[in-house]
Amino acid sequence: MTKAKRKLVETASTNGVETELETEEPAVLVAPEEKTPAGVGVLEKAMYLLNIVSQAPAPMTFTQLLRACGLPKGTLHRILTTLQREGLLRHDAYSKTFRLGLRFLELAHEVWSDFDLRIAAQDELVVLRDLVGEAVHLAILDGNSAVVIASEDARQTGRVVLGVGMRLPLHASAVGKAIAAYLDPRQQQDLLSSITLNTFGPRTITSVDALRSELDLTRSRGYALANQESSDDSVALAAPIFDFEGRPIGAVAVSGTAGRLDATRAHNLSAAVMGAARKISHNSGGRSMSLSAKSQPPALANADVHCVSQVPALLGEAPMWSPRDDALYWVDILTPTIHRFDAASQTSTETKLGSMLSLVIPKATGGLLIATPGGLMTVDGAGNLTRFSHPEFDRPGNRYNDGKCDRMGRLWVGTMDMGTAANRGSLFRVDADGSWKKMDTGFTVSNGLGWNPDNTLMYFTDSHRKTVYQYDFDLISGTIGNRRPFITLDSSAGAPDGLTVDADGCLWVAMWDDWCVARFDPEGREMTRIRMPVPRPTSCCFGGQNLDVLYVTSARVRLTEDLLNSAPLSGSLFAVNVPGVRGLPETTFAG
Repeated sequence: MTKAKRKLVETASTNGVETELETEEPAVLVAPEEKTPAGVGVLEKAMYLLNIVSQAPAPMTFTQLLRACGLPKGTLHRILTTLQREGLLRHDAYSKTFRLGLRFLELAHEVWSDFDLRIAAQDELVVLRDLVGEAVHLAILDGNSAVVIASEDARQTGRVVLGVGMRLPLHASAVGKAIAAYLDPRQQQDLLSSITLNTFGPRTITSVDALRSELDLTRSRGYALANQESSDDSVALAAPIFDFEGRPIGAVAVSGTAGRLDATRAHNLSAAVMGAARKISHNSGGRSMSLSAKSQPPALANADVHCVSQVPALLGEAPMWSPRDDALYWVDILTPTIHRFDAASQTSTETKLGSMLSLVIPKATGGLLIATPGGLMTVDGAGNLTRFSHPEFDRPGNRYNDGKCDRMGRLWVGTMDMGTAANRGSLFRVDADGSWKKMDTGFTVSNGLGWNPDNTLMYFTDSHRKTVYQYDFDLISGTIGNRRPFITLDSSAGAPDGLTVDADGCLWVAMWDDWCVARFDPEGREMTRIRMPVPRPTSCCFGGQNLDVLYVTSARVRLTEDLLNSAPLSGSLFAVNVPGVRGLPETTFAG
């Protein structure tokens, strides 16, 4: 090998035009004559060129490569053209030099995603197995299926055995759905268009629309469930693992037989599985999903709180009192279900839906208005759904969240990204005829809404920013302006979720992860807190004939088993008697 640095006249071809450029030749790698790859195959010649470029201290010109490799000019030109086309080399048209291409980074990423992922996960798989007492496995996406690349045996009878190398159907496995739910929309659509939805178990999803709804649910709750979908007797729960750019590169799962691991217990293990996925993502240099919940409630005076509907809702939300029906409507976003609590009989009924929903509001003309990822729908007495309006039709990765009607019967509804990506949510106003207008944007977790008693102020929450905003409000025109923070909580506090306003103009805010509902005066100062028997109250509203009962919904999604043991009523509906306080009547939708 020799080094040379001298002036030369270089001939290069740019867009088919031969040009001469006087340049200074950098030090280059020159192969000894006996290693010149004369007569060997094209692959060896290409690899030889790549080695020369990779070892050169600076990008090389065509002439420098010609001198270094000893190949005929025509052969060198053909190989360079192929390497450029495959992304293995890059050509700088300005300096007329070649350097390694970005395809090497892509290939390195694929190796990292597979090989290093096993190393990053090996200890966490054992910890998770010992914690939950079930078999665990790690999988990556390969084509239209998930491939198990590591597993830990549950070491007991009745287990589900998933060996390394086993392929799992994407649509019928927890790991497959966990990964697919977090692909970018184009990748996900391509995947859904190419897979065959074969039946493997009694609950296998065999409809693309149903699978798309399932992936929406998975992304919203942060984990996937496969309950008797891959076989007659298997249940698995999985959470995604992310790389440094937030892309899903795999998933970790627990699995067992339906007799040992039913759907309820599987949901209860979600915090453990997501915690393992978060640690594996961190160990491998990737991003992770946030999990937090205080293990102990704050020291508050007890109030008269009692459970009126013991339903294990994953994400109970959007309570709405209907004087017409003498009933409270609310939803479980992630089951998904419309719940109705009849005050007179103290009984509850539920209506299951096939698609995620986030709010339910009685309509002045009869029936209900709900929000699904596919738009706002009306529901008649027979449970039939009819599309009414879809303000965010152009953002398929978003879903609607909390919403309420102002006192003119117009719906105000916020949106958010399925995976809570930052600043992708908006606030819409929807009129009685289905027309809509975007009123504000740039929110992350759009949440509770409300209006003061004289309809001059509107409140709107971004839970991610832990902020309740205040707007000036014009009831007649239905317009807002002058947004400013009204309540901002510090990092140690829970997050403000749903809210309601009482007749004195005070705000009642459900405090997610803070075991309480807090009351704030019209100036935004905290007045009192009511301790709840659950860590995640989600929303509240006043109901009853005198509007003197505060109904509170709650969630159990992603809570650890220890927390669920200490708060077994998580997900239930509660009623709080608040002496001396009355609410404001909520308005039905005018449509």
